Amino acid sequence: MKTIFVMGANPAWQKTLVFSALKTGEVNRAVSMEVYPAGKGVNVCRAAACFGTAETRLFQFAGGATGQRLCAALDELGIRHETVETRHETRTCVTCLDCAEGSMTELIEPSGAVSETEAEKFLQILKAHICEASVFVISGSLPDGTDPSLYKRAAEIAVAAGVPVIADAVKGIAPVLELPGRIVLKVNREEFFKITGCSEIESAHRTAEKRWGNVSFAVTNGPGEATYSGDGRFFRYAVPRLEHAVSPLGAGDAASMLLHEINRNPSDEMNIICAVVASCLLDGMAEAEAFRVALSAASANCLSARAGEFDPADQRKILENLRCTDAGLSPVI
Repeated sequence: MKTIFVMGANPAWQKTLVFSALKTGEVNRAVSMEVYPAGKGVNVCRAAACFGTAETRLFQFAGGATGQRLCAALDELGIRHETVETRHETRTCVTCLDCAEGSMTELIEPSGAVSETEAEKFLQILKAHICEASVFVISGSLPDGTDPSLYKRAAEIAVAAGVPVIADAVKGIAPVLELPGRIVLKVNREEFFKITGCSEIESAHRTAEKRWGNVSFAVTNGPGEATYSGDGRFFRYAVPRLEHAVSPLGAGDAASMLLHEINRNPSDEMNIICAVVASCLLDGMAEAEAFRVALSAASANCLSARAGEFDPADQRKILENLRCTDAGLSPVI
C-alpha cells in the first residue's frame, strides 16, 4: 500500500467537556469528558484511514508530558509517526460545550517556538524517509514563533524526490507555491482572495493560474459549493444539502448536536479533503475528480461525532449527488 507523508507540525491534546449549562464566573461541573490527540495532521491521518486506500506517516513536534501522552495515544490508534521532541510542552486545547445555549467555547494554549536545532532534526528525518512517500501533505499551522521557512524547506525535500505536495496552510505557504513540481493548494474562498488579491472567484483562479502555472487550486466556500483550477481548466462543484443527523453519544442529544456542528468546522473539512485527494491521486485519479470525491468525504464527516472521521457508506451516497461542472476558464490576459 502506498504511503502519504503528513507534516502536522503543531499537534494538540484535545479535551472536550460537556456542560448542562456553562456560566462564567462560577464553578462549572462537566457531565462528560473526552480526550484524544488532535491537530490538523492527526485528522488527516484519521481521514486517510477511513478512506482506506493508503497508509500514512505523521511528522510532528511534541514535548513534555503532554507530548508523551499524545504520542502514546497515536500508537494506540495505529497512527505511525516520526516525532521530534521539543523543549516546549505540547499545547492542550479545551472545548467546552454548553447544552443549554447550544454554544461552544474553545480554550487553546499557546505553542512554543521550534528551535533551529529541532527544525533541522525534523528535516533530516523527513529527508531520510522521503523515498518511501508517494505524496506529501502539509497540514495546519506551525508552532507559534517558528520560522515560517520550515514549510518551504520541507516541501523542497519532497519536490527534489519527485513527490507531489498538497498544502493546507496559508500563513508562510506562498514560497512553496514558487517551487517546481506537482503542487495542490487547498484553501477556502476568503483565503484564496487574500492570496490572489481578487474579490471574484473566476478572476482569482485566472490570477492564480497566471502566477503559479504548475499549482492546482482546490477552493471551498462553505458547505455547499467549491471550485477547482489546474492546467487551464476550471470546475464548479455543488455539494448536496445534508439532513441534520445526530450521533447517539453518552452526553445526550444536545451534546451530540453540538459535536455534530463542530464537525462542520471548515478547518476540519480541509483535513479530510487533503487526505482523500492524496489517496485518490495515488490511485491515478485526475485532480478535479479527486477533489469531488474529497468533498463528499468532508460532507460525510458532518454526520460523524469526531473530526477527521466519516462512514464510507455516507461518503459514497453523497458522491452520487455531488455535481461537478466543467466551467472553463477565460484566457489570462
